[in-house]
Amino acid sequence: MSSEQSDWKDSLQDKLQEIKDKRQNTEAADGSEPTAPDPGIGFMQEEIKKRPLNRKKMMRRMTMVAVMAAVFGTVACLFFLLLEPIFNRVLYPEEAVTGVTYPEETLTEELTPEEMLVNEEEKAATEEQERIREEVEKLLFDKTRGADAVSRMYGALRQVAADARYYLVEVSGITSDTDWLNDPYETRGTVSGIIIAKADSEIQVLTYSPGIDNAESIQITLFDGTSIGAQLRARDRVSGLAVLSANLDNVGDGTKKELTTAELGSSSPTIVTGQLVIAAGRPIGTSGSIAYGMITSADGDLAVIDSGFKQLTTDISGSKQASGVLINSGGQVVGILDQRHARSDLSGILYAIGITECKQLIEKLSAGGEKAYLGVQCTDVPEDVRKRMDIPEGVYLSSVADDSPAMNAGLQKGDIITVMDDEDVHYCITLSRVLIENEAGSEIPITLMRPSGDGYTEMDLTVTLE
Repeated sequence: MSSEQSDWKDSLQDKLQEIKDKRQNTEAADGSEPTAPDPGIGFMQEEIKKRPLNRKKMMRRMTMVAVMAAVFGTVACLFFLLLEPIFNRVLYPEEAVTGVTYPEETLTEELTPEEMLVNEEEKAATEEQERIREEVEKLLFDKTRGADAVSRMYGALRQVAADARYYLVEVSGITSDTDWLNDPYETRGTVSGIIIAKADSEIQVLTYSPGIDNAESIQITLFDGTSIGAQLRARDRVSGLAVLSANLDNVGDGTKKELTTAELGSSSPTIVTGQLVIAAGRPIGTSGSIAYGMITSADGDLAVIDSGFKQLTTDISGSKQASGVLINSGGQVVGILDQRHARSDLSGILYAIGITECKQLIEKLSAGGEKAYLGVQCTDVPEDVRKRMDIPEGVYLSSVADDSPAMNAGLQKGDIITVMDDEDVHYCITLSRVLIENEAGSEIPITLMRPSGDGYTEMDLTVTLE
């Protein structure tokens, strides 16, 4: 080997040693262990470098992930809010109105003074009358206190009337028509009504059907002006009383909370005669009007077929188109205003149907049923008259409707019904209750006493109700 080649080889080895020493120094500075050369590749070695980190691209990806998470979260929340009411209705059905019930008032208590003395309502009424009498005596000797007492009394009555507005409603029957120019217009017949039942999603309203007869649609207006649609649940074709149902889905929670149901009191003559009452609803024919007065009579038989209704007479001036209710000082409804049977010799005052005789009919209508039809107008016979004229105990038929089930079965004016559907009949309200408890098409036996010469002849008939 020539010296020139030897010098080149030594120079190359020195160069390689210098590179090796420099690499070892670099690895020592990094804290890593020196890598032994692979004998398979000689002095040539390959180093794999890490991919450089792109921070901007990573930030863009993180931002996109955050935005997508927010979008999906928002969509999920909206989806839940929209479907949550549906899930709640499926899993937790809302309470619905099934009907109302009222405790039956015993007629014996109403007609027997000795037993009425132990009646709590009678006691309360008597105590109230005694208190009023004492107050009046005091007022006669103290004009200043008298003026203050009258002011307080009317203030208390105004508060009772104000509380009643939460169960009083306006019922409008709407009919569409066109005038002679072929322009469309709507006709509204409006009457007052009261809420008799309330559930989470529905209310039931008692009203007079003449205000909604032949209407294309029915609308109920609540105390705050909210209007909702209503449907006829059931009506009594004889008395005209009807129960409507209305959905509360579109009524605000605040309004729902304020709505109340009317409390029905007693219209027993021994309790309400001479009682101070408030006429509320539409007593003078306009919405929201009120009037104060007294019940002057409560034992008149109302000329309504198949009922034992009693007519309440007041000293309150009112409209011929009046509708609404009579409310006592305790806030209870004791009568339903009805001017259709006003007396010709006492025009211009308010009349009402006693609530006691209406309760069973209201229960029937509230449950969606209808009262069966017989077609008789009856009258209670007072005991003293019965004994003096030797009349059998029962109810006297003052008229029988033409082409009615009663006429078709052979009943006549002047007959006295003593037994009906195997139940003794002493009062017209008993006859009414039997009809309420039966359905159209039912066949019921009737026992009656018919005038014959100087006495009465007993007869048994079978009537098919409609």
